[in-house]
Order: sequence, then structure tokens, then C-alpha cells
Amino acid sequence: MPLVIADVVDNRVQMTWRVDAAPERVWQALTSPPGMAEWLGEVVSGAVAPDESFVVDHGDGHRCASTVTALVPGEALTYSWEFPDEPRSEVSWTLSPADEGTMLEVTHAGLGDLARSYRDGWTVHLTYLEASAHGVPLPSAMFWPLHATVVRLSQDR
Repeated sequence: MPLVIADVVDNRVQMTWRVDAAPERVWQALTSPPGMAEWLGEVVSGAVAPDESFVVDHGDGHRCASTVTALVPGEALTYSWEFPDEPRSEVSWTLSPADEGTMLEVTHAGLGDLARSYRDGWTVHLTYLEASAHGVPLPSAMFWPLHATVVRLSQDR
């Protein structure tokens, strides 16, 4: 996995990931409902568009409501992240060309005590996002076993 940076700073997760796919393919995976279904969850309502709201079902009815607060097509995206029983937080993405691929930066801020667990979750989600951008989505059944491995590997960090 081309993880470059995975930091927990205060109440936020900051990650940089290098994807060997064109920025257009990464953007498509990041924002289109079919792409999002391959790495994050099923978009059950709304759309990733300026000033729009959308809801993602992460499985078993665990739904996250989001509102897009900033969007520069192909380059940057920011949206709220509202899961029941969690503090409202914000996710920001930046894409930039890197050699023949894409440098993808994500910051998830406002997580409070959940930041470390979200770092592990984003590591797995970004693995799935990369596979989606390559056109070879990973089976959803692999998510939790891979997550357990990431948690074990990051216990000392």
C-alpha cells in the first residue's frame, strides 16, 4: 500500500496516499456513487455536489450524513461527517498529480477521542479507494479482516 503519511494530531487524522492512477480516475472513485460504493459505502440519498447533502450506508444500516461545503472538481472536496453517537466532524480531500499517478491527501478533523480509530479505518478505506481507482474493487467481505490487521499493526503507534 502506498501510504506516505498517517498522523493523528490533536483531534484529527491526516493521511497522504499515493495512487498509481490518474487524478480523474481517483476523483471518479472518490465522488461518484458507484465508485463510493466500492470503497466507502452505498450512497442511499443525495449527491457529492456543491452545497448538496448525501447519506452513505456503511453496511448494516450504519449511515453517515454529509453536506458538501467546498468542491473544486478534480482537485478538492470538503464535507461534514455526521454519524449517530459521534461528534460532528469534517473530511477534506486534496488531489494533485504525482508522476504518473495521484497524491491524495485526506484530513478528518473534529474527531476527539476517536481520531486513532479513524486513522485505522481510513487506512482500510484508502486501500479500497485505490483498488477502485485501479478498476479492481476489493470484496467487501475483506474489509473487517483487513481492518483487524491494521489495528494490530498500529497498536504501538
